[in-house]
Amino acid sequence: MSDYTHNKAPKDSGLCKTIRRSINLDRKRQGYEWDDAAHELGLNGGTLDNKLKPSMPTSDMTVTELMHFMELSGDYSALEYITKKFDMILVPKKHESTKIADINVQVDIASIENNDVFRAVKIAIADEKLTPDEKENILKEIEEAEAANARLKDTVLSMAVEGK
Repeated sequence: MSDYTHNKAPKDSGLCKTIRRSINLDRKRQGYEWDDAAHELGLNGGTLDNKLKPSMPTSDMTVTELMHFMELSGDYSALEYITKKFDMILVPKKHESTKIADINVQVDIASIENNDVFRAVKIAIADEKLTPDEKENILKEIEEAEAANARLKDTVLSMAVEGK
């Protein structure tokens, strides 16, 4: 933590927008009001609104509040935002029993995503140049392939195997 010069990092406006969007989508889906969402988190509507405003540096949504909302809504887009920010992949663990058909589907998806990486790279370097848009597209395809391969790995790991 050398070069640490402030006692608090600024709010991440992208994360605030993601959480606000998640809340609004869940409100529309479930048919409740902003104040209802806030009350469920132990807040009033104005406080929740301020916690999600990047321009209000004195109040942040706590980890506990965010986890509570994700548990209630089943919407993990804020967690996905955080993992992307730190160049990580979020792959939920499966809890139901896995079947061979599940592995078959996951390997197909992983293969398609890996082929998309191959195609994006080949198209981008055909002229022996790489533009910023081409680089961005390649990285997007790589992230999608990494996520598909991680889901495939999780599916295989959750599969019960038979003895010899």
